[in-house]
Amino acid sequence: MAKNDNIKVDEKEQKAQQQVQNDRPSQQRQMRFVEEGVKTQYSGIFNIGFGPEEVIFIFSNPSINPNVVRIESKVAVSLKTAKRIAVTLNNMLRRHEAIHGEIDISAPKMTNDDKQRIQ
Repeated sequence: MAKNDNIKVDEKEQKAQQQVQNDRPSQQRQMRFVEEGVKTQYSGIFNIGFGPEEVIFIFSNPSINPNVVRIESKVAVSLKTAKRIAVTLNNMLRRHEAIHGEIDISAPKMTNDDKQRIQ
């Protein structure tokens, strides 16, 4: 097969794919997100639990007492939604790291002041 034949086949494949896409009904819909009354919270600590049909995201922050964690909010979602969150978050983090470099998730190093406060 000559080089030009390969180009013609690629063009035919592209046209066929475009035709299939044009024949499909549009699956996109426009949505408007309303944020009125929403309270934005920062969370420095999280945990995840699950039941037979749901995943529970627990968001919290450390308190003054190092042995106490104050739960700020809990969000329960279906297993299907949890998987969508995981895939979306993974894709977003991959794009971010491609631009800005790898995100270090190792535990922060303890200073002497930190060690004294815990004792």
